[in-house]
Amino acid sequence: MVSTYSQLCPVLFGPGALNQLPDKVRELGGTKALCLFDKGVKDSGIAGRMLDLLKNAGIPCAVFDGVLPDAPSETVDAAGELGTKEGCDIVIGIGGGSTLDTAKAATVLLQNPPPVSRYFVEKGEPFVSTTPLILIPTTSGTGSEVTIMAVIHDKATQTKASVLRPANLAIVDPELTLTVPPFVTAMTGFDALSHAVEAFTTNRGNPLADVLCKNIMRLVAENLEKACADGSNIEYRTNLALASNWAGIAFNDAFLHFGHAAAHEFGVVFHMPHGVACALTIPEVIVFAAEAEPRKGIEIAEALGLKVCPGECGVQAGHRAASFVRAMMRRLGIPSLKKQGISREAAVACAEGAWHKNSFITAAIKPVDIPLLGELIGKIYDNYQ
Repeated sequence: MVSTYSQLCPVLFGPGALNQLPDKVRELGGTKALCLFDKGVKDSGIAGRMLDLLKNAGIPCAVFDGVLPDAPSETVDAAGELGTKEGCDIVIGIGGGSTLDTAKAATVLLQNPPPVSRYFVEKGEPFVSTTPLILIPTTSGTGSEVTIMAVIHDKATQTKASVLRPANLAIVDPELTLTVPPFVTAMTGFDALSHAVEAFTTNRGNPLADVLCKNIMRLVAENLEKACADGSNIEYRTNLALASNWAGIAFNDAFLHFGHAAAHEFGVVFHMPHGVACALTIPEVIVFAAEAEPRKGIEIAEALGLKVCPGECGVQAGHRAASFVRAMMRRLGIPSLKKQGISREAAVACAEGAWHKNSFITAAIKPVDIPLLGELIGKIYDNYQ
C-alpha cells in the first residue's frame, strides 16, 4: 500500500524553548508581531513573559487578548482587523487549541479581505497567505501547532468549519504547562490520546503515524495521571507535551474519524468541553477498531501497557484496553453523558449532525453510516455511566 506522511513545520521543543522566540521572529523576517492569547494565558503571566521577551529584543507588538473558546468566526475577524490596521507582518499565537486555531485563521486575513467565513474549506474560496506564523501551545492536547486545519465555530450556521493554514514554526515549551490545573491536564491528555487512537484506526494510516500513535498511547498511559497528581513535575509535563505534539503530526496525515465527529457535535449541541467529549468516545473507538481489525486491538492494548497473552483474541484485547481507558477516565473525574444531565435519546440524536458536518468520518477503518454512528453513541452512553 502506498501512503503519504509529512511534517508541516519545524518544531522547537524542550523546556525553555520560549526564550528563543525573538531570534525565531527575526529569522522569519518579522518586524512587528500580532500576538494572540486569551484571558487565562494573560492572567497566568505567560503572555506577559512572552511580550517582555519581544519588547526586550526591540520587536514591537499589537496585542489581541480577546480570544474566546471554540474560536468564533467573529473573533477571528476582529483579530485579523487589528493585525491589518497595525501593519503586522508576523503572527504569534500562544495558548490552547482555540487560540492556535484563531491565530491560524487570523493570519489568512492579513493578506485577504474579511470575513474569515469566505475561506472556510466548505466554501472553497481560494486565498494566498504567506505571513509567517508561530504557534506556541500552553496545554498538551490539541496538537494544533503542527496541523494544517483551524477549527472555527461559525455562529451563523452553528457548525464547526475549517480554514487550512499551517504554521511556519511551532515552539513547544513544557514549562508553559506547569501551572495547568489537574482537570484541564486530564481533558487535554485525553484529547491527545483520542487523536492517537483514531489516527491509528483509520483507512489512511501510514508508517510514521502508526509508530507515533503507539508511542503517544504509551506516553499518555504512563504520564497523565502522574501529571494530574504532580503538575510541577517537568518530566511528566515534557512527556505529555511530546505526546500532544506527535499526535498532531500523526492525525494531520492519517486523519480522525467517528470519535471526533461525535465529539464535535457533543460540543456544539451540549456545550461540552472538547477534551471531555473526546475522552468519552475513546473506548468505543478502540472496540470498533478491534472488531474491524483484531490486530489493532492487540497493538492498542500493548501500547497502553497491558499484557497480552499468547493466543489472546484481538477483540478481547480491545475490550480490555477500552476498560483500561474507562477506569482512567473515572479516576480523573471525566463525567459521563448521563452525569452531565444528557439523555440517551439526546445523545443518539447527535449522530445525524455528526455524520453530515464532519466529512473526515469517511476515514474510519470501516464505513460508518448514520444508523451505525447512532449505535456507537448509544454504546458510549451505556458503557460509561
